[in-house]
Amino acid sequence: MWNLSSRVHRLNHFPDAGVNCFVKRDDELGCGISGSKLRKYASLFPYLIEQGIQHLIIIAGPQSNNLLAALQLAREFQLKVTAFLIEPWKLELQGNYKLSRLFLEEHEIVWVSRDQWQNVNELAHTHLLTLKEPGFVLQEGASVPEAMSGAISLANDIMINEQTLGFSFQHIFIDSGTGFSASALIKGLTQLNHRAQVYVVLLAENELIFRNKLTQWLGFIPQNFICLYPTTARAFGSVNQTIKNEVKRMAREEGILADPIYAAKLFYEARKYINTHQLKGNALIIHSGGTLTMPGFSYQ
Repeated sequence: MWNLSSRVHRLNHFPDAGVNCFVKRDDELGCGISGSKLRKYASLFPYLIEQGIQHLIIIAGPQSNNLLAALQLAREFQLKVTAFLIEPWKLELQGNYKLSRLFLEEHEIVWVSRDQWQNVNELAHTHLLTLKEPGFVLQEGASVPEAMSGAISLANDIMINEQTLGFSFQHIFIDSGTGFSASALIKGLTQLNHRAQVYVVLLAENELIFRNKLTQWLGFIPQNFICLYPTTARAFGSVNQTIKNEVKRMAREEGILADPIYAAKLFYEARKYINTHQLKGNALIIHSGGTLTMPGFSYQ
């Protein structure tokens, strides 16, 4: 039912002095659903169906990749939907929100003000109690325990790629929004006794929060990762000319569509870190997708 195998290929114009740079194309796993989300849902939705869930409460931002992904699967499996969305500074019908509205009626949206967003989980669970059918609260980024076994498939798939390529990766770069996919990768590689160092580019949270989430989700703190912060457009969701140039560079030099919120920042920071620290061996960058957010931005 779920295709969770994506290819790896070499990058053309990344540093080649001492390191071979590759990209894992999880962006190709789905059309309307980015790779990291598809992996999570591969275990989450079978659980929801098995439990007889009929109503999905989605917590997200209006431009969220996860909102768009969850809505597609909710409609496929005929679940009722309520979306708790953070109220944007300026609501515009573009990008992911424009696509999400194809699946979502106005009366199915609960707008939550920014000063109340810290209480959104409580608000969603309160709404859950009012439902007349079995429901499930889907936290931001689908960061729920039932999605972990699907997310861990990324580590297994990397091992399959390595067997095909005939070599192993010493360095693996991944972006982090909620941190769930990065945590699953770290856990999966640890379980497989893989010796790669994982570099987590923290786009939305700080290292302390990420480590606390590791303890919550995994029950321990692995030793095989390093946290990095963006060196440009540091605020989550912010996009500057440097990142826009990276989007265009990836398209023209690598033939890759990289969204400016996640992927372009990841590629930019990975290349910069590789150069600055003069890494050696084989490096892999996880491109999880998010391409559908791209039309919401101007790249001129």
